[in-house]
Amino acid sequence: MTKFKVILYLSLIISSITSGFCLEMPSVFSDHMILQQKKSIPIWGKAKPEQVIEVSYAKQLKTTKANEYGDWQVLLDAMDGGYEASDLTITTSNSHKVFKDVLIGEVWLAAGQSNMRFEVSKTIGADSELAKSSNNVIRLLDYYNDDFYPDEVVFSVDKLAKLNKSNYLKTDGWKLSSQQSNATFSAVAFYFAAKLQKELDVPVGIINISVGGTMTENFISKQTLASIPELAPLANDWIKSIMPWCRDRALYNLSSWTEQFPLKKLAHHPYEPGFIFDSSVKPLSPFQIKGVIWYQGESNAPMTEKQKLEPYFSKDLNKLKLKTLIKEWRQTWDEPSLPFYIVQLPGLNRPWAEYRQLQSEVANELSNVSLVVSYDQGEAEDVHPKKKHPLAERIARSILYKIYGNINQYVDAAIDKVSFRNTQIVIRFTDIIMINKSVAANAIGIEIGDQQGKFYSAQTRLVGNLLVAWSESVSNPAAIRYAWFDDPKDKANLVTKLSDPIAPFIYSKQ
Repeated sequence: MTKFKVILYLSLIISSITSGFCLEMPSVFSDHMILQQKKSIPIWGKAKPEQVIEVSYAKQLKTTKANEYGDWQVLLDAMDGGYEASDLTITTSNSHKVFKDVLIGEVWLAAGQSNMRFEVSKTIGADSELAKSSNNVIRLLDYYNDDFYPDEVVFSVDKLAKLNKSNYLKTDGWKLSSQQSNATFSAVAFYFAAKLQKELDVPVGIINISVGGTMTENFISKQTLASIPELAPLANDWIKSIMPWCRDRALYNLSSWTEQFPLKKLAHHPYEPGFIFDSSVKPLSPFQIKGVIWYQGESNAPMTEKQKLEPYFSKDLNKLKLKTLIKEWRQTWDEPSLPFYIVQLPGLNRPWAEYRQLQSEVANELSNVSLVVSYDQGEAEDVHPKKKHPLAERIARSILYKIYGNINQYVDAAIDKVSFRNTQIVIRFTDIIMINKSVAANAIGIEIGDQQGKFYSAQTRLVGNLLVAWSESVSNPAAIRYAWFDDPKDKANLVTKLSDPIAPFIYSKQ
């Protein structure tokens, strides 16, 4: 073959490849999706380098050109939510994609571990709830991977060899809310979306990226972890740096790999710090969302009193992780005040009081971060409480109140001031507090601490938004705490005037 023929042959191959370059869209785009209202809407993907792309939706037409790598993005103008669907069409010179039945409404992201993944079908009252749950203007987008769900299973070596951040989480696309699709979706996320849709009267989309057993550090990028001295070990030899329970589970899942390749680099795993961020959080952005519901912490909190002394379970370290996660997600979406709702850990026969406290402190210290109390919905012997519907509606009511301005849904009775006055401690709340008399006739769960750090049950008096507490056993109080138990459900009973539980707290005399 002559040199000219070789060049011609190669040019024909290149031409056939580039001319056949198909338009590629992220998995977050599919039929039935919901786009966030009242914000400019990014639409992005990959095409042939330098190719012109046209995007049309609801009488809008936007044009752009792919860069030298084939990446492109357009911004649709902000629109109000409504029930009139349109098709989203993306066109190039050689490709044409149409996403049908696309609505504008409110989009929320649900993330965390197994209590967020916990399915509607497993909740109390599921049959009756599912029978009436279908709603075509609620849309669900679930990301999952059954092959690598970190149960007590050994992962396949062949599949591990192919696992990477790009193919870990999969989706079947946006689904209309129906008995079938709702049954296997996150209970907290679905019930939340249903309440939100009913009250706002707009379409609601909910995206679920929860994975059982995952730690906070799985949802933070490895680059960010490496940049913070206290968290840097998680970005290096991760299997030695994660929580012991998670390490044991990961090693079991990967045992076939380590047996076959004892000297080779460890295969990827959902518990690898940064892996969930790279496989789900980063690819989702810049898809516009209204905010985040975060239900996680069980894997970062200690299981026993002895574990509380281990460095893995340091309150300051875990507080740093949660703050880092929120800040990075806000940077990822380029929204410094992206609403973030933390579901506080429920009651359980584990020493979780300090972890609940750090969750509360993060909510108090970062702007537009809120806490949703869940201790009263827990089960002492079950890490996966089945009463998800009341909790989900509580989350929705808090968001309706704080984000959407519906003042009738929720009361934020937070602590405004704590005063130590001789033998008494006076706490002023931002609203009236009351007693849940179905638990006990008088206020319970309040304890006074002495100078030696020992706590005693307190006597109390409630006057509107003031709580006055004292103990005959403590003449010089040094601290006060409330609901400071493994499972506070039947041991604490302060509530708002709308019957939501007051968050556990601890304060020391300055």
